[in-house]
Amino acid sequence: MAFCAHLIAKGKVQGVNFRWYVQQTAKELGLTGWVKNLQDGTVEIFCESETEKEYRDFLGRVENGGQGRGPSAISVEEVKVVDFERDIPRKHDYFNIEY
Repeated sequence: MAFCAHLIAKGKVQGVNFRWYVQQTAKELGLTGWVKNLQDGTVEIFCESETEKEYRDFLGRVENGGQGRGPSAISVEEVKVVDFERDIPRKHDYFNIEY
């Protein structure tokens, strides 16, 4: 069973390697799911984690935009949690960048 979240990141998050940063962060923390650009300039993220702590650590890093770690051009203004569920089966085996 997993913690699952659907997120929308706003700010300077397209054309600055933000999806790559999100994917690498998810892999480091052991999350699965996907990330993709939306036409309105935001980035959509679906993530699954084994524990709430893994999810919270991931969310914190995404909100931080990798300051000091990721590409410096990233500027995250807001990460909106669209949906969050507990104790549901994982749907993904890895974390992918979708196009």
